Amino acid sequence: MDACCWPALNGMSLTRYFFHRLVLLSLLVSLGMGGLLARNLWTMRQELLANAERASRNLSHTLAVGLQWVLTDIDRDVLQMRSALQRDGVQGMDAQAMLAASGSALLLLDAQGQGVRDIAFGQEQLDLAQRDFFQALQRQPDLGLAIGAPQVLVHDGPQVLPLARVWQQADGSPGGVVVALLPLQQLQEWFSGMQMEPGSAINLIRMDGQVLLRFPAPSALPRSHPLAGSENWRRYTARQSGVFTRPSVLDGIERIHSFEHVTAMPLLVNVVQARDAVLAPWRSSAWSLGSMALLLFLGNLGLALLFVRELEWRQRTQKALQVEKDRMQEMALHDPLTGLPNRTLLQDRIEQAIATAQRDAGAVGLLYLDLDGFKEVNDRWGHAAGDHVLVHIARQLQQVARMSDTVCRLGGDEFVLLLPGCTLVDVREVSIRVLQACATACWWHGENLQAVYGVSGGVSIYPEHGTSFAELLRHADTALYQAKEAGRGQVYYFQAVQSYPSY
Repeated sequence: MDACCWPALNGMSLTRYFFHRLVLLSLLVSLGMGGLLARNLWTMRQELLANAERASRNLSHTLAVGLQWVLTDIDRDVLQMRSALQRDGVQGMDAQAMLAASGSALLLLDAQGQGVRDIAFGQEQLDLAQRDFFQALQRQPDLGLAIGAPQVLVHDGPQVLPLARVWQQADGSPGGVVVALLPLQQLQEWFSGMQMEPGSAINLIRMDGQVLLRFPAPSALPRSHPLAGSENWRRYTARQSGVFTRPSVLDGIERIHSFEHVTAMPLLVNVVQARDAVLAPWRSSAWSLGSMALLLFLGNLGLALLFVRELEWRQRTQKALQVEKDRMQEMALHDPLTGLPNRTLLQDRIEQAIATAQRDAGAVGLLYLDLDGFKEVNDRWGHAAGDHVLVHIARQLQQVARMSDTVCRLGGDEFVLLLPGCTLVDVREVSIRVLQACATACWWHGENLQAVYGVSGGVSIYPEHGTSFAELLRHADTALYQAKEAGRGQVYYFQAVQSYPSY
């Protein structure tokens, strides 16, 4: 701290100054702890989101690779059936042999969408001309593999995912469509075996934006193409795989989207996970830790304030005790009426003055004073008037005393002046000034009380008349009463044989 700050600092309580700094330090420590906790919570949050993205990316990759294997095997059966049809024609094909070789459920449609042969179910009368996969192949015969939406193709049959290709006759014209049936139950059982995070869902999306399958199945899945043209769809189609966080087009919930295209298939797999579900454990921990940190912060602040209050209370108590101690000491060493030093303090100062005189070969004078006629003042005007006279005399003595002198009230109407470092001449001068000062008027309710009372005094000097407080006081008292016997209103100088006036 700069030196220039100390004057201002000295004007206030140093203890309070440091108490306030203690509270400030407590606040800074608490804020530092809170900042560290907030940083750790933010790091935990980011790590949790990163782990969720990593898990979703791994799951989407696993599903894409698995679907590629399954769909490639089914498509291989479709291609084999198409090759046989294009080579042998419908009449020359050995259907049972093909079924045994493929192991897949297959449907054979003519160019009008009518069922020519149902290898899986043995039915021949089917009209599938209006189905989405057939319509797509009619519009684009060179489309390759067409995948339809989940549907039931045969009476009382299961819901399936159709995979279809066009087969051509010998002259190159479209002969019909070969359809493979992938039961949805098979996909759902496979998906259910995947280890999914809370709030996760798997979407199987066709490359025109149609959601073919969602697991777990929602209460209602849109039949239109809600993804096509959306920002999410733009991101799906911009890369082979990726992960991002955006609101879902289907329900508007903020989700983590991880996707990967199925190689060589017009499909992509999308794994979504609700961001709130991912952060739910973190929020619970954050609330718990945050509440605990807040309690610790408030507790720390409260303890600091209590500590400061306790210290300030102790400081005030100590100050009050010191004030009371000083007051008691003042009362013990001073006269309560006049405020002058009493006998105890006088003795201490005389002993100090004697010690100084012994060291410096000096002298110490003692002027013992007593009021003449003071009893008459009390009898005529009461004790209040007597107290008024005592206070008046005390003020007059203080005015004539030197800076080094001590004016003392021994009790009653007796006063003492301690005159350190004085000579006989000094004692006479002080005695004259004392008598003159005590002769000034003392008014009480319009009456001059000084007309009733007077002052007499006796003087003793160290070391001539004694070397202790008791000796000096006794000899001064002797001289005082000799002055009273001699007619009062005068000061006598002590002599071993006979005292005489000091002026």
